[in-house]
Amino acid sequence: MSLVILLSLIAASNPLEVSLWVDRQDRVYHPGDNLFIYFSASQDCYVALYDIEQGGGVSRVFPPENEDGWIRGGQTYQIPAQSADYDYIVSGPEGVETMIAMASPERLPALNDEGPDIVTEMIEIEIKELEPAELIIVSTPDKCRIYITEAESGLREYVGKTPRGIVLRPGEYFVEIKKVGYRPLERSVSLVGGENRKVFVRLSGY
Repeated sequence: MSLVILLSLIAASNPLEVSLWVDRQDRVYHPGDNLFIYFSASQDCYVALYDIEQGGGVSRVFPPENEDGWIRGGQTYQIPAQSADYDYIVSGPEGVETMIAMASPERLPALNDEGPDIVTEMIEIEIKELEPAELIIVSTPDKCRIYITEAESGLREYVGKTPRGIVLRPGEYFVEIKKVGYRPLERSVSLVGGENRKVFVRLSGY
């Protein structure tokens, strides 16, 4: 048996396969979430990943510009890579986005082109807006100034005076209550979607 025939038989018995998945099993994300994409192929090959947005827009996720997308078979690749200096952040609106992985032993053509040696894998991710939470702050004395800092971003904002209800996206916050002649008070608050939290505070005089 010639070497060419032997290699052809091996290739036929081990067809090229590509796998594509994300870091959440349910594939449900909220705007602002980090998204990690993973892919692998059964053989050394060229791979391209595309994100098809709800409105039909297409963006190439992999390979980066000026790279050909050649990967090693049997290895798992992550986007963003652990050494990357960027994050892949989910944005709205609500709906379903499609991700497609294309693999071929030859350099890949455009997304809509087809070929006998191209294999594909497709997954869908669902984007859902987070239900807001409400934080109600009541104080003794009243008419205290309220400052809220979002833990993740560090953004600090004056939101009014007590008693007051504030609608916030779920997350971690630092709340400061201040009034002239009283010692300021700080609290950390963790809010989940749909929650209605009421906080009572009492300031002590100097």
